[in-house]
Amino acid sequence: MQKVWLLCVDWDESLPDDIISLWADWCEEVPQLTDFSIPRCYFFDPLVNNFKTLELHLFSDDSTKAYGTVAYLRVTSSNKEILTPFVASKNRIAPLKTLTLPRLELMGALLSARLSNNILKAISLASFGQIRK
Repeated sequence: MQKVWLLCVDWDESLPDDIISLWADWCEEVPQLTDFSIPRCYFFDPLVNNFKTLELHLFSDDSTKAYGTVAYLRVTSSNKEILTPFVASKNRIAPLKTLTLPRLELMGALLSARLSNNILKAISLASFGQIRK
């Protein structure tokens, strides 16, 4: 999409062959996502219900094309078993205006901060008193 925006192609114009090829490649990969699943029952697992520590970890990264963040819980039980379920992720396409990589890193960090606030509100982890940001 970013390449299409940069070319200033009107809605009724045909796209260049290289963009059509990229789109066709993407469409061929989409069916592979049907076998992909992420378990989301965080608090039904006995390990999570009998936790010693519960932490929310977020990681962000950027490139000149996009930036994003991913969140995991890190649960440690009293017998030192560790579980790290995926919680959520967010990504954004980099703006058309060229930004420096440090600026994009800051935008990824801001996305992480906002996602962590939303996660804490949604599953009320702050009330456990054992969350470390």
